[in-house]
Amino acid sequence: MLTTSLEGKVAVVTGAASGIGLATVEAFLESGILGVCMVDLNESTLSSAVSSLRSSFSDRIISITGDVSEEATADSYVAAVMKKWGRLDVSVQCAGINMKRAPVMEVSVEVLDRIWRVNVRGVFLGLQKSIGAMLEGPSKGRGCSIILISSQIGLDGCAGLSAYAASKFAVRGLMSTAAQEYGPMGIRINAVCPGPIDTPLIANIPAELMKPHVEKCNLKRTGKAEEIASAVLFLASEAGGYCSGTTLKVDGGWSKWS
Repeated sequence: MLTTSLEGKVAVVTGAASGIGLATVEAFLESGILGVCMVDLNESTLSSAVSSLRSSFSDRIISITGDVSEEATADSYVAAVMKKWGRLDVSVQCAGINMKRAPVMEVSVEVLDRIWRVNVRGVFLGLQKSIGAMLEGPSKGRGCSIILISSQIGLDGCAGLSAYAASKFAVRGLMSTAAQEYGPMGIRINAVCPGPIDTPLIANIPAELMKPHVEKCNLKRTGKAEEIASAVLFLASEAGGYCSGTTLKVDGGWSKWS
């Protein structure tokens, strides 16, 4: 029986201070992971999250505050993991930002660039640096797993969210290409596409704007961060050991045709 245990493994999770990222860290810790590095831009939120977890998992958590779109941040969290544990087995690239709804003609280049820097450049840097560490570690890549968080909007698009949609389509492109390149070396790379999830990213969206998205779901509800974290845990563990280049939709049936 294949297991979702992560005993003896070490992970890095970006966007780890709240929402899907934090739920993923919690799932990893409960799965028996040796260590996890939590990365986030928001220092106070990250500090609070780390403090709450350290009461139960004090020796298994380190944290890095930084902007994932900066190469120095990716270098620092990989270096921190390698210094403390000497290995990196799992990388979850979860950090991302959204935008206010606007048609294509009203989206500024500045908004496009900022979303692209975090959602694509940040993921690319994390992917690149993580692969390097995995190949240098004791496993030489074998048994390692990288999970990129895309979106159901990265499957179907969404009117009013052109820059965000483009970035999430790009994440899937990065995943598919890297999976082909590094699968032969034993690194499994996959993407998760969440639907509307009850996280801080959508907390300020008016209910009338969320309603059509929820109604589009077969399940007629928003998802929980823990439900996405469970999918990430599956892909990170040996239970998902034959998944490579996979786009896993966890969206309540939102993306029916893609």
